[in-house]
Amino acid sequence: MGEGALFVAQSGGPTSVINSTLAGIIAAAQKKREIEGIYGLLHGLEGALRGEIIYLDNLRQEELERLAVTPGAILGGSRYHLREEDLDKIASFLIHHKCRYLLLIGGNGTMETCLRLQRVMQQKKAEVEIVGVPKTVDNDLVETDHAPGYLSAARYVALAVRDQLMDLESMSRFEQVRIIETMGRSVGWLAAASFLAVDPINVCYPIFIPEVPLDEDEFLSFIDKIYRQQGFALAVIGEGVIDKQGQPLGIQPFNDMDKEKGCHVVRTGAAENLARLVTERLGLRARAQVLGMNQRSFSTCVSSVDREEAYEVGRAAVELALQGGGGNMITLQREGCLSKTGFVSLERVAGAERKLPLEFYDSANKKVTPKFVEWIMPLVGELGPSYLYRGEIMRFFSWRRENQEIAWCGGINLWPELG
Repeated sequence: MGEGALFVAQSGGPTSVINSTLAGIIAAAQKKREIEGIYGLLHGLEGALRGEIIYLDNLRQEELERLAVTPGAILGGSRYHLREEDLDKIASFLIHHKCRYLLLIGGNGTMETCLRLQRVMQQKKAEVEIVGVPKTVDNDLVETDHAPGYLSAARYVALAVRDQLMDLESMSRFEQVRIIETMGRSVGWLAAASFLAVDPINVCYPIFIPEVPLDEDEFLSFIDKIYRQQGFALAVIGEGVIDKQGQPLGIQPFNDMDKEKGCHVVRTGAAENLARLVTERLGLRARAQVLGMNQRSFSTCVSSVDREEAYEVGRAAVELALQGGGGNMITLQREGCLSKTGFVSLERVAGAERKLPLEFYDSANKKVTPKFVEWIMPLVGELGPSYLYRGEIMRFFSWRRENQEIAWCGGINLWPELG
C-alpha cells in the first residue's frame, strides 16, 4: 500500500480498555515504515471538524504501557451525529492532511459512520483505508463473538451485584427489596452477567432483560416469593426493559438525544419505577440502585483477557489497513477458551444490533442458562474469594421466644408466622 499518515479516533462512550486498543494501534503503527505520522483526532470525528489533532508518533514504550491500563477515552469520546455536509468536510480535512489510513474505535453507530465516510472517500476518489475497531460495554455488535470492553464491564457487574446482595441481607430489617439497574440500552448482556459471582445455592434472584417484555404481575410474584423464602429480595434489570405493550419502563433523561438526531436513545429510571411498584403493591421497602458509569470505567475490575484482546484488535486494525482492508471491522472469533482476530465487511455490521440469544436466558425462571455461563466464564477471569453466606451458618438451630419455639433450616424460617 501507499505511504501516508494514520489517523485514529475514539467514538461513543469509553470503556475501561479502549485505551488499550489505542496503545495497540500506536505500537503497531510505530513499526511501519509506510506510515508517515500517527495522529489522534480529539472527541471522535469532531476533531476533524474542529481541526483538533494531536501527534502520537513519539509516545515512548513506558507511556504506551501506562496508556494501556488507563480507563476512559484519552482522546475523548463523542456522541455527535454527523450530517452529510459534516462527512464531506471531514473527508476534505483528512485528504488535506495526507491521511492514508483511518481507524475508528467504537460500537455499531461508529461502524455505520465508518461505512458512510468510506463511501464519501470513494466518491472523492481518495485512497483512504477506513477500518472499524470494535468496542462496547453493551456487547451489541454483530459478527463478533464479543466486543472489547464488555468483559470488564460484565466482571464489574457480577462483583457489584454479589456484594450488593450481601449488603441487602445485612440491612433486610430496614429495606427488604433492591432493584439493580445495569447499562446495556436495549440488550441484556450486562444484566445477564450479574449472575456469575453469586452462589445460587444460598441466594436466588431474578434477572429481567430488555429482549423479553416484563409483566408487572409476574415481576411482583417473583419478588414476593423470594422475599418470603429468604427475608429479602433483589432483582437485576437491564436499563432498556420494556412492558408487555413494548413501552420502556425507564425515562429518557437527555431529551435532545433522540433518534431523529441520530443519537442512541439513553434511558434510565426503570429501577425507580419498579421499586415504587413493589412498595405500592407489596408494602415492602424497596430501593433502586443504578450501577452507573463504574460499569465502563472501573479499571480495578478489568478482565485481563479483555485488556489483551483490546490491544490485539488495535494491532490487527493497523495490519488490515496496510493490507488494503478498508471497509471492514476487526472481529474476535472464539477458538475454545481463546479468541483470534478476523474481519467482516462494515456493510454487515453498520447499524445492526446483537441481542442476547434466548438460548442464554431462561425466560420462565428469569435466570441465565448454563450455556451462557459456559460461554462467558473463561473470558471474565477469576471472580474473587468464595463468601460465607448466612444460610451456611444457620443449618439448624432453634430458640424460644415467649414460650414459642422457632426453627431455622438453611437460613429459612420454617414457621414464618412465629418469626
